Amino acid sequence: RDCCGCIADGAVRSGKTFSMSLGFIFWSMKSFDKMNFAICGKTIKSVRRNVVKPLTDWLSGLDFVSVTECVSKGYFEVTMAQRKNRYYLFGGKDEASGSLIQGITLAGLFLDETALMPRSFVEQAIARCSVEGSRLWFNCNPDNPSHWFYNEWIRKTESKNALYIHFTMDDNPSLSEEVRERYRTM
Repeated sequence: RDCCGCIADGAVRSGKTFSMSLGFIFWSMKSFDKMNFAICGKTIKSVRRNVVKPLTDWLSGLDFVSVTECVSKGYFEVTMAQRKNRYYLFGGKDEASGSLIQGITLAGLFLDETALMPRSFVEQAIARCSVEGSRLWFNCNPDNPSHWFYNEWIRKTESKNALYIHFTMDDNPSLSEEVRERYRTM
């Protein structure tokens, strides 16, 4: 509650993306009304497939939530308990991607697979979160101990005032023991 960010890393198929994206939506809807947020991935296509589709399918099944997508404009809106917020989608595939998110003011940011995005994009996205009470949500798997995100965020969670959560396959209740065992042997 008192942290300015939340970082999740861990095993593949551990439920990081779904848990973090759902937490991000519930936090943003509880904390704000009529505000802009961003959900970012390496590409907009991957954000739609890995985050937006599962998230909006799940949210649409709740009686007290309404989700409206505007695919052509790159956002979706969530209405819950008389509050309505807009979630813009951005892809951070290369150094030039930072210019795509420039200029927008955000109350929060969720970066899916942060380690796959260039540092310049991530830093530009973070700089957009200037609304009082805004928070940063990161989901990642840094590929090596010298990765910039590992060194600048995961190793410095305390000084960044961020909550760090490490996920394992056992955190995903939808995986059968047979599937978990198959992943363990790979």
